[in-house]
Amino acid sequence: MSPGSAASHYAAREDPDSQTAPAEVRAGLERFLDEWFTTGPLLDVGSGIGGNLPVLDRRGRSVGAEISLSAAREAKSRGVVVVADGARLPFGDASFAVAVCTEVLEHVDDPRRVFADVARVLQPGGLFYVTTPNYANVAGLHKWLADRRSGRHDWNPWGAHHGGYEAFMTGRRLWRAAEPHFRLERVRGLDYGQAVTGRFGFADRLAWSRPGQAALRRLLPRLYRSTGRMAWHGMHVELVLRRPG
Repeated sequence: MSPGSAASHYAAREDPDSQTAPAEVRAGLERFLDEWFTTGPLLDVGSGIGGNLPVLDRRGRSVGAEISLSAAREAKSRGVVVVADGARLPFGDASFAVAVCTEVLEHVDDPRRVFADVARVLQPGGLFYVTTPNYANVAGLHKWLADRRSGRHDWNPWGAHHGGYEAFMTGRRLWRAAEPHFRLERVRGLDYGQAVTGRFGFADRLAWSRPGQAALRRLLPRLYRSTGRMAWHGMHVELVLRRPG
C-alpha cells in the first residue's frame, strides 16, 4: 500500500460505525441469496465489522477479507475473517462459489484490480454480488458540487468517511470496471427516495408537495421493480455478476 492511497487510509481507520451497510443494502443481499441459490464456499470482500458474515454463514461456509485490522478484530465475533486487501486476496484460484462486496468499491483506488482478483478466486460460473453508492442522480450533482468546493472526495449522504475517499461512483462506471472479468446477470437500483430528496430545497419541496407525493407513490414501486434503464439511477446500485465458465 502506498502512503496516501485510499487503501492505506482505510487500513488504519478505527471507526467501526462507518464500516456498515445501509438497511436497503442488507435487504438486497438477503434477496440475492434467496433468488440466486448456490452451494459452496462464500467470500465477503471488505467485511468491515462483519455485518454480512452471519447472513452468509446461514448459506454455507464463509470467510471475510477486511483491510482494517481494528474492523477485522470486531468482525471475528461474527465469523471467520482475514486481514487482506481486496486486490490481493490470500486465497487460491477458484476457491469460492460466491463472493459479495457491499459498499466497498467506492473507497478503493482502482476497482478494476479488485474485480480481477475476485474473478481469480471465484470458480468458473461463480457469482459476485456488488453494491455501491450510485451518483447518477440528483445526489450526484450535490456530491460533484460539494467535492469541488472542499477539494476532497469524501462527501456522501450519510456523513461517513470524512477526510477519506469516496469516488464519484456510478453503476455504469462500476460495470465498466467489472466487464473484462464478468458477465452482467442483473442490475437493480436501491433507495430511489434518497437519490432525489434531501439535497436541494426545490426538489424537496416538489417531492413533499401533494402532487409530488402522489407521483412518488405511483413511480417508486415501478422503479424498485425495474431492471432496465432506471435501475442505474437509485441511490445505490446492485450488480449480480457471473464469472464466465
